[in-house]
Amino acid sequence: MSTDLNLPGPESGYIATFGTGDPHTLFGHGFAGAIRDTRPFGTGITGTRHFLHLPGHGGRPSPGPGWTYPQIAEVLADAVSTTSASRALGVSMSAGGLLHLLSIAHPVTRGLDKVALVLPASFTGFPAEVAAANRCYLERLRRLVADEDIDGIVELMLSREPAEVAQMIPVRAWTKAKAENLVRTDMSDGLGLALENAVADTESAAENLRTFSGDVLVLTHVDDPAHPVAVAEDIHRAIPTSRLEVLPAGSILWRGRHDVRRILGTFFD
Repeated sequence: MSTDLNLPGPESGYIATFGTGDPHTLFGHGFAGAIRDTRPFGTGITGTRHFLHLPGHGGRPSPGPGWTYPQIAEVLADAVSTTSASRALGVSMSAGGLLHLLSIAHPVTRGLDKVALVLPASFTGFPAEVAAANRCYLERLRRLVADEDIDGIVELMLSREPAEVAQMIPVRAWTKAKAENLVRTDMSDGLGLALENAVADTESAAENLRTFSGDVLVLTHVDDPAHPVAVAEDIHRAIPTSRLEVLPAGSILWRGRHDVRRILGTFFD
């Protein structure tokens, strides 16, 4: 696990807090991500910003092999309650966790008036060809992690990025750090999450999603096999009052930060 003494620990609920005053906004990262990855999403957002490390990340112990979205959702619910957040943003894995909370009408969601789902990776299922590709990718990734082949992991992860993005030096460095964490920490316990659905009971979920009283933003970009646009579109249809934004390839983490900040600033403030 990480030995970075600047990371938030158990005494803070693995939450780093910046800013003061209302409103309070919680930010959750994606799989193999970290607080440093979600900090840019908080740029320009007013009030108090709380950045969470989920289990298996940032020195926080994994709950064990076989993570599920209900597990992720409960961690996010605890963080919302602890921080008194009235707004939340989740990236990928955390977006799935927030979506799960909304789908079951978890009591903590009654206090949320704005929820941003960034690069949602899962909803009620994947098209057959996407599911097959995810299984193939996961099998290859598991073998590379078992072999502690960091370079192989990096190349496999970058194969899912647009070619021009994969060649960017910061992208390669960021991907290598993720690969090292997969090999050297208990983060690999959560690899199977890529095959899980954020929402299980689609019938009750549909009603709960339709009746959520807060504002919802669904933000994604094209040409990202890990975060199919079709998933974002399905979520948008399930939440009729939601706003859907689809950006060009590679925009959200790397090439379109100005647009992302503009969209989030408009949504939250």
